[in-house]
Parts: sequence; C-alpha cells; structure tokens
Amino acid sequence: MISYGKKEIETLALIEPVNTNSNYIDVETYINKAHNLRAKFMAEVLSNLYQATIGKIMQNRELAAAKNALYGMSDRELKDIGINRNEIDRAVEGRVATETTGKKGFFSNLVTKFVETQTSRAAYVHLMAMNSRELADIGLTRSEIEAAVSGNRTNDNLARPSNTNDHRKAG
Repeated sequence: MISYGKKEIETLALIEPVNTNSNYIDVETYINKAHNLRAKFMAEVLSNLYQATIGKIMQNRELAAAKNALYGMSDRELKDIGINRNEIDRAVEGRVATETTGKKGFFSNLVTKFVETQTSRAAYVHLMAMNSRELADIGLTRSEIEAAVSGNRTNDNLARPSNTNDHRKAG
C-alpha cells in the first residue's frame, strides 16, 4: 500500500471533491482516474502529432506534384498562366517575392557596377552604329549619344527630327 501525505491527498481531492464527513479516501480510485486522464491526454497528443505529420507529408506530396506538373509544361504554356520557369517553386509554395532592402556586399556592388558599365558600353556602340536618320527617329543626334547613355541628358526628346522636310511644300 502506498502512503500519501496531506499535500498529495489534497491534490488528489481537487480531481473530484470528496465527502468531508468521511475520514476514508479511496486513494486507489483517484490514482486510477489520474492514470486514465494521463493516458487520454497522451493519446490525444500522439494522435495530433501523427495527424500533423501525415498532413505535412500529404501537403509536401501535393506541392511536389504541382511543381512536377508545371515543370512539365512548355515555356509558352507557363507564359500563358503568367509565370516563367524560375518562378515555379515560389508560385506553388505561395511565397511572395521579397526585395532585398539591406546593403549589398562589396562583390555584389562590383558585379552590379560591371554589368551596368557593360550595358552602357553596348548601348553606346549600338547607337554609334546607327545612321543620322535612325538617330533622329528616336530623338537623338550623334552629339547627344554619350549623354543619353550615361543618363545625363536634360533635354529628352526636345530635338526635332531632321527628316521632317518642313522646308518643302507639296506641289
């Protein structure tokens, strides 16, 4: 037989109030009730854990199936639904594209500057290869190319194209 102190008996009595007129407390009944409550609680916790695990596995399978279906589509089909191949994972998982607002590192800045320089250089070469009429069609003169490529052009599209033939009259 297990002996309990006053504190343990009072704790057991909180589970179910007892008749205070009696000096006899059936401790075994309360212990059995406590064991049953603990068993129910543990069964519920394990059931919830199992359901959460199975639910996560099923969710992962559904996501993988959706990704595989999208990866199996052609680029044209993906374009029709409004995404491209590198956005499939983000679209299926429902993640929002986040912009990086933090500072860039040295190498990231270096690469960005290099790409900008190469793009500007290619634009300059392309514009210099155009003839005067083509430049006039886009509102540039040969002397404005460098300013347009560097972004320092202040009088954007104010130059009149040279092929308007205003001095000629229809005859």
